[in-house]
Amino acid sequence: MEKEVLVTISGLQGAQEGNESVELMARGKYYLKKDKHYLLYDDIEEESGQTTKNTIKFNSEKVEVLRNGMVNGKLIFQKGKNSQSLYGTPYGDILLEVMTKEIQVKEIPEHINLMIDYELYADNAKVSDSRIVIDIHGQ
Repeated sequence: MEKEVLVTISGLQGAQEGNESVELMARGKYYLKKDKHYLLYDDIEEESGQTTKNTIKFNSEKVEVLRNGMVNGKLIFQKGKNSQSLYGTPYGDILLEVMTKEIQVKEIPEHINLMIDYELYADNAKVSDSRIVIDIHGQ
């Protein structure tokens, strides 16, 4: 059964120049199907007002992030594995690779926490050590 949720996404990227944090809050939809969690939400770019539709399908073994709109691409996170994908941005396509170190899913009533630790590479060069935390709060 699909339900309305509040989504908080926070990320930390550590690069040679220092750490950068990002946070996003959005309303979305969540459902559980065949032992996989599904999260759907829209990300609206502040400057242009353009929307990117996001779908995140996950369990404790694998996370798939699908983005369509201003940014287009699919990222796959699987512990101990590398995954490459072409990511389309308004400035051109970028070849991204993620090396997933850890995936944690914590479930308590009306709250799910998803954490992913990974290394990010763009065009075969390491960009950062990153962590993303997604909190899903039931309404």
